[in-house]
Amino acid sequence: MNKNLKLQEDSFPIAYILPKRNLLMSTSEIKGFYNLPLEEKLKKVAEFSSLDENDLELMKKYRSLPDYSELENNVGPFKIATNFLVNGIDYLVPMDTEEPSVVAAASRAAKLIRLGGGFTGEYLDSKMIGQIQLIEANDFSLAKKRILDAKKELLTIANETNNFIFENGGGAKDIEVEEIETEKGKNLVVHLSVDTLDAMGANIVNTMLEAISPRIIELSSGKANLKIISNFASKRVVRVVCKVPLSSLCMDILSGEEIATRIVHATALAKADIYRSSTHNKGIMNGIDAVILATGNDYRAIEAGVHSYAAKNGKYSSVTDWWIEGMFLNGKIEVPMAVGIVGGATGLKKSRLALKILGVKSAKELGIICASVGMANNLAALSAIVTDGIQKGHMELHRKFIEGKNK
Repeated sequence: MNKNLKLQEDSFPIAYILPKRNLLMSTSEIKGFYNLPLEEKLKKVAEFSSLDENDLELMKKYRSLPDYSELENNVGPFKIATNFLVNGIDYLVPMDTEEPSVVAAASRAAKLIRLGGGFTGEYLDSKMIGQIQLIEANDFSLAKKRILDAKKELLTIANETNNFIFENGGGAKDIEVEEIETEKGKNLVVHLSVDTLDAMGANIVNTMLEAISPRIIELSSGKANLKIISNFASKRVVRVVCKVPLSSLCMDILSGEEIATRIVHATALAKADIYRSSTHNKGIMNGIDAVILATGNDYRAIEAGVHSYAAKNGKYSSVTDWWIEGMFLNGKIEVPMAVGIVGGATGLKKSRLALKILGVKSAKELGIICASVGMANNLAALSAIVTDGIQKGHMELHRKFIEGKNK
């Protein structure tokens, strides 16, 4: 049995095994998807993701709710973004957002990016960090040395709290200790690095921290104050790159090279100016949050992590970069992406349906998709802002959405 599937069965009360995608319909590039009748949209999604009658019935129930609108790519519990090609695999992407323009923009930009080969992503590391705050230690240097000397023992205690995670290659991997000055005096802060595999991992990490805390107290002769996971997931960072042919960006009287140059200048401002970078990154989170919400992950934790990462060098800045190289506009996004496909709200029926439509088999795969969607929304927003302005397409869709609600 596949190790990840075994993990899903044995670590959680329900077996979450997702069927393989229908290889007979392997492309997410569906021409005019947003214009198709609802039944045709449902048929294409069902064929692509091997949905069954129970899945379609769940989608139907959501369409009976008072706030349902058939505008754009809405199929019930969420909207569907098309055209995504990530690491050579096609995806239809469920997005839970009140703004149909966000989904339309992601689909449009993904279509441009697939002309350059699609998105290519990887995780730079895959560990969460938990913290134990120690106060009132008599000798911080000695306490630090004693904790690090006992690292092997502490990791063993931590991993005994979740043998299955450990046996499948995850678990507590390292311990680091920092001395941090605060307005209340010096703290000794213990960092526990944990590979949580396909779970977001908050409960796993917090349980480990509480398990090693008594021994940490003995070693340090201090008091353990905080024992909690950090949402600044600096060791669970995903990097995605892409490129767009300049020729595909041309619009009216503007050449593709001119539009790409404007995008590069807009990004330069986002790197240098917090007023712009705040809005720049918000547009990226429009896409990321929508996928996070659809799949039952914690968008608040993701938001905290991404914005913290944007300020990791002491100044808040853009989490994407765009530059021209040869005949292509090149892009990169680098963000913490602490997501899971097991545990918490990922077990809800709606979340399982979203994951089934995506066809993902690991948390890493989901995280790379989330970052890719954020990058697509960034490209779409920038290309609109530097040409016709954001209002033209965005507000037209928003107007239709509001009018539909008020009928």
